[in-house]
Amino acid sequence: MWTGIFQLWISSLAAGLTPQTFFPPSVPLAVRSPTFNAWLDTHGGSNPMETWPMFWNGNHTLGWTGYIKVDGVAWHWLGDPGPGNASTWLSTTITPTRTILAIQAGPMQLNVTFLSPVEPSDWVRQSLPFSYVYVDGASTDGKTHSIQLYADISAEWISNSEETAIQWQSKQTANTVFHQITSSAPSSVFQDVAEDTIAFHAIALTQGSRQSVIGYDVTLRTQSGNVRTSDFKLPVFAHAVDLGTTDTVSSIAWAVGVVRDPILTYAGVDRHSYYWSQYATIDDAIDAFITDFPSARDRALQLDQKILQDAGRVSSNYADLVSLATRQTMAGVELTVSKNSAGEWNTSDVMAFMKDVGSSQRVNPTETIYAAMPALVYLNASIIGPLLEPLLQFQNSSQYGNPYAAPDLGTSYPAAPGNAGNNSMYGIENSGNMLILVLAHARSTGDGSLIARYYNLLKRWADYLTTNTLIPAEQQFPADTLDTNLGQNSGNITNLAVKGIIAVQAMSEISQIMGDAQQAQQYGSTAETLMQSWTNLASSSGEVLWNYGDTSSSGLMYNFMADKLLQLKLLPFTTESSGVFNAPAALPSFGFSLSSDPSSTFYTRSDWTLFSAAMANASARDLLIAGVHKRASLNSSIGAFSNVYNVQTGLGAAPLAYPNGFSSPAQGAMFSIISLNVPNKTVNVATPLQASGSGSGSGSSSATGQPSPLLHKKNKNTGAIVGGVISIVMVVLLAVGFLLHRRWKQRRDAAHLLVTPRGFHTPSFIAETQSVSLPMIADSRGTTPTPYPQHLPGSKAELFHLQTRPLTPISQPPMSQTPSTSGTTSSGAANLRTELEDLRREMAQLRAANQGAMQDPPPMYQ
Repeated sequence: MWTGIFQLWISSLAAGLTPQTFFPPSVPLAVRSPTFNAWLDTHGGSNPMETWPMFWNGNHTLGWTGYIKVDGVAWHWLGDPGPGNASTWLSTTITPTRTILAIQAGPMQLNVTFLSPVEPSDWVRQSLPFSYVYVDGASTDGKTHSIQLYADISAEWISNSEETAIQWQSKQTANTVFHQITSSAPSSVFQDVAEDTIAFHAIALTQGSRQSVIGYDVTLRTQSGNVRTSDFKLPVFAHAVDLGTTDTVSSIAWAVGVVRDPILTYAGVDRHSYYWSQYATIDDAIDAFITDFPSARDRALQLDQKILQDAGRVSSNYADLVSLATRQTMAGVELTVSKNSAGEWNTSDVMAFMKDVGSSQRVNPTETIYAAMPALVYLNASIIGPLLEPLLQFQNSSQYGNPYAAPDLGTSYPAAPGNAGNNSMYGIENSGNMLILVLAHARSTGDGSLIARYYNLLKRWADYLTTNTLIPAEQQFPADTLDTNLGQNSGNITNLAVKGIIAVQAMSEISQIMGDAQQAQQYGSTAETLMQSWTNLASSSGEVLWNYGDTSSSGLMYNFMADKLLQLKLLPFTTESSGVFNAPAALPSFGFSLSSDPSSTFYTRSDWTLFSAAMANASARDLLIAGVHKRASLNSSIGAFSNVYNVQTGLGAAPLAYPNGFSSPAQGAMFSIISLNVPNKTVNVATPLQASGSGSGSGSSSATGQPSPLLHKKNKNTGAIVGGVISIVMVVLLAVGFLLHRRWKQRRDAAHLLVTPRGFHTPSFIAETQSVSLPMIADSRGTTPTPYPQHLPGSKAELFHLQTRPLTPISQPPMSQTPSTSGTTSSGAANLRTELEDLRREMAQLRAANQGAMQDPPPMYQ
């Protein structure tokens, strides 16, 4: 084994790269929503070049293949398609927005970059359910080569079952050509892989000499002859690019998308993704996304740099955790709008919804939003507002009468009817979460609109906590989460009590923001009295107990973090002192168990651990981070970054079954330490909810240069003459608007038309006489257009391995020229490695300064 590791290390040095030290068992590829969540499973030393992408749950393969053909020899850089040669894996680099696979394909070295945009201050872009993959490369032998690139996706993206009948269509816009695939009988009833999905595979028209085609995997991916013995065939949707003879590959990009409409139903009303408020059709949205690629890449690089610099000041281990958590946290939030009575998008009605990915199907679970809070505060705390809005709205209605906050909006995503049941067994937890979240949102954004609208509701919860939080009775969590196994279902838990007390103090701050001085003083005095009593009950000889009166009990007091984040200064001691968290001299296994309670001795949570790290002194902080980092890099485990695991073995609680904590947005807690540096703002209760504004975001304009989705007050001094002019203009606009609206509906309806359904891989699907409705293609020589092949490509009409037929663009010649073949190859390879080397050099410097961090040797890749 060590020989193989040494050889791998030598190959990394030969490629000019700093050796990789972070080896998660699964790395994010395209992670944009709960239902668009693709990961590359590398656990157990699996070769990333011979592994199929998987859905976040680890139970479903996503057919996604990439090839490069060099001088007639095919090498695959994604998936395990069989035909061709597997590229040689060199390294993997994970940043907050990107996963970069460095590989060798014959004489070509490539960086294959999977970019899932994180656009927290632009809600149009953030809500677009699309992701990029792009390839850069250079030859390493000093020569030019004939280069072709190919990528496809299969119908596995749209259903859990390969027996699902599908329908498809290929279309072209001004700048883009794309395939779209959906089920012939879509269903809104699902658990993980959405059965009402439309999957898209797109490429820019300007990507060299290009061909787009639909066919069978065994045909399009075959290098030569029939390489498979079975007749199992899957339809795949491909785009290929011929670069001619060159020594470089420069950011050839594809886009993959998973679209659902509506996103979910809240209180009986359909909610639609926010980007629909800007784009009339999906064609327009895809066209904008493809056109935006160069700018999106630049924005991603800038965001990566900021996050890595901030996190790197703590440690390199911490930067790794933040990088791995960013995409899955933001993918847990879906921004939505509704339609008004006229059928128009109501951008003043913005709500966000979060699925409890990895633990349940609950919608907007308060404990998961609470765990994700640090990432949202850091990236743009304005997003917290739309997440809380539906929870607050429902509980402020006549449908809800409980004195405590509800745990969620329902237990079966994508249905969010509200939850008005008897949830008193976790009333302290949820009430505390909500009050802390509301104040965190207001303090970080300056937006007090939630406080103004729901002040009386917030007081109701604070009054409940005033009576119940000091001596909490037995508290439970929803039965479909892991919390029942983690020492949270007993009475007198000090960590739970202190959350409620901090929330009462938060209510004092909320009342002060509202100008309610009497209530502010009353809640503040109550919180102070409760804290004094709590301190007497919860501490013994300078140590904080997990259970009142039990001097042998201990645990991670993660709820202290809220006091520091909100700058309440309620705690009567310095939490960084060793008296609160006495760290041992060495890290026990994979961190520290949640508590000494028998039900949680063997388990811990990464989110609660990082909450605790934000409160600890430097040495204890680094040990807490090291435990989570060691688990995140445990390549012998399985699954997307999980927040729940066995503290002694590092293994998950339920590896391939619910609940497993995979890909949970609760990993936003990794931002706990750097979120403390986000300054508070003066809160204005008259400020409307906005789509931009805090943390590291700016958010001045939307995705295509249109005004940001902000609400503006009307000028009350408008004169009578201006009013008359406006009246005339309004008449004209109404007439024009009617015509445009009718045209928009026609375009929208046309955009959703699909061809006749066909089976996923049934015998009727593979009959070569069945036609596919596709556009005409123009010959690459500019001669008379020829019809698109009227059948799925067979042995005589294959795409990727065709030796004599050039790849041709659809409808028009390429707008860009074939890349130049001039220049030295060694220079091209050096340029290719610059980005990865800069990243790794910075991380190596951080690790050199963090010598106490524990690193496992990397796994051996076969």
